[in-house]
Amino acid sequence: MDWLWLALLGFGTGAYGILVGAGGGFILGPALLIFFDLEPQVVAGTALAAVAINSLTAASTYRRMGFVDTRSGLLFATAAIPGSIIAPFVLSSVDGNTFRLLFGLLLIGLAVLMVFRPDVSERADEDESPPDSSMTGRREITTGSGQVFRYRFNEMLATLFNLVLGFLSSFFGTGGGFLRMPVLVYAFHFPVRVAVATSVFALAFYTTAGAVTHASLGHVDWYPTLVWAGLGLIVGGQVGARLTGVLRGPWILRLLLVVALIMGVRLVIEGLWG
Repeated sequence: MDWLWLALLGFGTGAYGILVGAGGGFILGPALLIFFDLEPQVVAGTALAAVAINSLTAASTYRRMGFVDTRSGLLFATAAIPGSIIAPFVLSSVDGNTFRLLFGLLLIGLAVLMVFRPDVSERADEDESPPDSSMTGRREITTGSGQVFRYRFNEMLATLFNLVLGFLSSFFGTGGGFLRMPVLVYAFHFPVRVAVATSVFALAFYTTAGAVTHASLGHVDWYPTLVWAGLGLIVGGQVGARLTGVLRGPWILRLLLVVALIMGVRLVIEGLWG
């Protein structure tokens, strides 16, 4: 029955991951570690390959819906690709418990960030961010339903952040969207739903590069894990993309916080006493 559990896991993580702009890897990776007892390298490679598949299909849906900041997405992806290729080689030298501990701390850190910055998430869907000389990027996004988002941000700094994110995404197999999305909202004043869609759009490019590197090193469990989880992710990702146009931004961030905290605590416990 592993195929059924993998398909259900893929569907749930795909819907949730795309809904919060993360691709699903930050849920799929810990779940594979906790419930399927795979090696860290295989978890990272397989999860990243699944995220790449999920992001490719969901990105086209977001583009049709009109939520994607295309220029930013391409800049973020370009910056992230080098790190996503290097990380699989570094990961080969890390033991399982250390990997679990680092992954757990990363998730807990994300949850803490969102707990202490609730005010920004509530303002994230307003029309205009406050003017600032460092905000070199100015965007106006009009969705397919006619909703208009206007915002400004420091384009160079946001792009440079993705240099590090590319490495982390491929190292942990998460895709890194679960880190980028709240940072785009909190630090760079992106509207939540634009941050979600743009993050998934960027994921489609650099997770593919990272997944190919992992596959060349033998880090991908093609069957049954990737096949069945990947199928579930594709279907779930389409559901999540559709829900993004329905749920308000603050609720998306709260959903991300809850799962990040639960998974993070579990992995830290396993890393310390596993």
